[in-house]
Amino acid sequence: MKNAALSSTLTNRLLIAAQLLALTALALGLNFLVRTSGGTLFLFASVAPVLVFVAIVILAGVAIYRYNASHHLFDVESYQPGEVIIREGELGVCAYFIQEGQVEVLRREQGQDKVIATLGKDEYFGEMALLSNAPRNATVRAGNETRVAALGKDNFVKLLSVLPQTKEGILRTVQDRAKQATVR
Repeated sequence: MKNAALSSTLTNRLLIAAQLLALTALALGLNFLVRTSGGTLFLFASVAPVLVFVAIVILAGVAIYRYNASHHLFDVESYQPGEVIIREGELGVCAYFIQEGQVEVLRREQGQDKVIATLGKDEYFGEMALLSNAPRNATVRAGNETRVAALGKDNFVKLLSVLPQTKEGILRTVQDRAKQATVR
């Protein structure tokens, strides 16, 4: 999930900025105590509260963002043509639901990648590794500009337990794909 790393870096930087603002306000207060004058009083009384307020707004924003991020089901990710989404042999950490675009499912045969399936909008992939706890059995790459919703393993398992019809449909798809793989 490539967007998670980017947002984690951004939130960490925002938290550092909030700490620097609070430290600056503290420095203004200490400056006022050490050198009591009209200028230091003005800075402490007018600038420090603004700095503290901005720091609080940043902290609240990061807290709300992190809360929302930890309580949503899907991460939406975009891929360019030819970009690999999952790689054969990797551990499965999420299933992907195609919102837009098309992906190619590849399997390595005799040293070459062979396209074994093409999936499009409203189809999904990556579920087999989540159900079997086995490594990914194929590589999937974007055939064109593609947007997918990634569902983490824990949420995937919860979804299957809460929605029995969805579970039946996914298990049917897994069986069909396994049959197609043995025919090849």
